[in-house]
Amino acid sequence: MTRILQVAGPDDPAIREAASLLCAGGLVAFPTETVYGLGADGLDPEAVARIYAAKGRPATNPVILHVDGLASARALTSRWPVEATALAERFWPGPLTLVLPASEQVPAIVRAGGPTVALRCPAHPVAQALIKAVGRPLAAPSANRSQHLSPTLAEHVASSLGEAVDLILDGGPTEAGLESTILDLSGARPRILRPGPVAPAELAALLGAVDLWKGAVKLGETQAAPGMAERHYAPRARLELVVPGSGLPANSARTAYVAFGQLPPLPDSIRGILLPLDAEAVGTRLFALLHELDDAGFECVVMERPPEDEAWMAVRDRLRRASAKESV
Repeated sequence: MTRILQVAGPDDPAIREAASLLCAGGLVAFPTETVYGLGADGLDPEAVARIYAAKGRPATNPVILHVDGLASARALTSRWPVEATALAERFWPGPLTLVLPASEQVPAIVRAGGPTVALRCPAHPVAQALIKAVGRPLAAPSANRSQHLSPTLAEHVASSLGEAVDLILDGGPTEAGLESTILDLSGARPRILRPGPVAPAELAALLGAVDLWKGAVKLGETQAAPGMAERHYAPRARLELVVPGSGLPANSARTAYVAFGQLPPLPDSIRGILLPLDAEAVGTRLFALLHELDDAGFECVVMERPPEDEAWMAVRDRLRRASAKESV
């Protein structure tokens, strides 16, 4: 059984043990301010290959390298524009990932064979301490099986990955609950590849015009960054998105209905769950709620579509991908 060590802060002895495992090519799950990450030495191709095997992750999906600051990030790129410095100084450490042309030292497996590398400096003190203790960037996608719900608790990691991970550092529930915003700076104009806690308006205030990628990468196609697949973040239960007031599914057995602001009348056979009309609060709670409903054995989760304004963009993105049908 995989060991789970409680970690109280950046000086906890568990961090030294985790760093030793990582330096030896092992896999360690650790908390960040977004979700739990599955970490390996990001410059060791064999260690990164263990991440892909543990997650069942397609080789076409790159991983983010987590660094301890701007200087470490810059060393992993072949071109570092002035915009990257401005963004790092404003949002790092924090939930913003920058996609930039990769230097030769970044292994091909990290980049999924592409020309760019995704870089982030996490804000969580445990993540920061672990990166510093290892002394190298950590490759760390979310610590769960590919396409499934991201983990916001150490227990979620253990349930999803089991003995595929050598050690789990338990830092309690994550703060943001959703993965980082990913911004591509490798092209002519900045482009958001994945919405997240850092909003488009915040980026535009610093950069001016920012484009938003609105597509979906099909199975087998190479992604420029994580989180671009058509189906992702999916619970075991079937997730259906509905317009508020449009009615309930015909078969309501083992069904939960999730509403924002106000619950409609529901039969006794359906469990009603009310979420606040607060995008940040819902983002923090979303994956944890879906984990709870899976663990309770619900077969169907009917969720009202969240509001269309910008504040809800990241929540809408996760729900759209989580409710997408399986690729054939």
